[in-house]
Amino acid sequence: MTRATRAVINWANLRHNYQLARQHSAGKALAVVKADGYGHGLENCARALGDADGFAVACVDEAVRLREAGIKRSILVLQGAYNREEWLIASQLGLQLVVHHEQQLQHAEAENLPNLVPVWLKINTGMNRVGVFPEQAKACVERIQQHSQLQLVSVMTHFANADTGQPEDVAAPMALLQQVADELPGIQLSACNSAAILGDNGLADDISRPGIMLYGSSPMLQQSAAELGLKSVMNLQSEVISIHAVKQGDAVGYGGDWVAQRDTTLAVVAIGYGDGYPRHAPSGTPVMVAGVECPLAGRVSMDMITVDITDHPQCEQLQVGAEVQLWGDQLDVDRIASAAGTIAYELFCQLTPRVKRVACE
Repeated sequence: MTRATRAVINWANLRHNYQLARQHSAGKALAVVKADGYGHGLENCARALGDADGFAVACVDEAVRLREAGIKRSILVLQGAYNREEWLIASQLGLQLVVHHEQQLQHAEAENLPNLVPVWLKINTGMNRVGVFPEQAKACVERIQQHSQLQLVSVMTHFANADTGQPEDVAAPMALLQQVADELPGIQLSACNSAAILGDNGLADDISRPGIMLYGSSPMLQQSAAELGLKSVMNLQSEVISIHAVKQGDAVGYGGDWVAQRDTTLAVVAIGYGDGYPRHAPSGTPVMVAGVECPLAGRVSMDMITVDITDHPQCEQLQVGAEVQLWGDQLDVDRIASAAGTIAYELFCQLTPRVKRVACE
């Protein structure tokens, strides 16, 4: 018998969320599938979104995987080329590259590129992570335009605070990007991430880049995924492998952090931080046991968690093998992330290979 811990991936819901992103975007929408499709599977995400306007990944290695999987649509590499060799690969495979610092242009100029490489120039509008400053943009544009095998197709930026939903948190960065674009007639703008796409902020760009919203997690601080019309793509599931009773005063788990305040029935579930379930999820974190929300009890172990099922309506009838959902369509992943002091991005991305991914339409 195989271990029941699995991530059931609903591709229809992924497509639903992409269509929602496209409906809220003023122009095209590139599906961001970096980090192995946020833990959902890079190649399978791209195949499921076969009608997407294109894809965005973090690095050339991820883009190569998509091309090797037969994905022919446009692919944007968000971190651009790390070296001369990656410029050559991009030229050979028809990839589009972000340029965010001057040394990347040096690499391009030093390489004999066989084919045209579309380039997106990233502008630092206040996040201060990567991107050229607005006053440096003109010189970078001139270098791109002087290179016979580079074609500037877009100027782009990334918002630091779009998740607040407040127009003032995106207005100033967008204005800086627009200033650069005004000097480049016909250039396309790309700025909107998931939060900017769904926020009521008056923004409009030519190419949006939806990421976390595709996977059913809310990008907004004050709105849930359900409120935004998003559907859960991943159901993280396992099952009960043991049920036993403890007495009032008994401690449970490593460190004895959780102590029964009454005679308690516990269910042991086959999942732990070895699967990517967050080790720092505290007691009380919700877990769905046979369709009923129950609290986590005690520390998360590598392979198991314990759940207090005393108040479950079918407590006396529950048996080994009862289905458990850790997050998904019954339990918003953002609730688990909040309880564990993290974000859904990390929960999705840290799932380990021993969690089987199972397709579901």
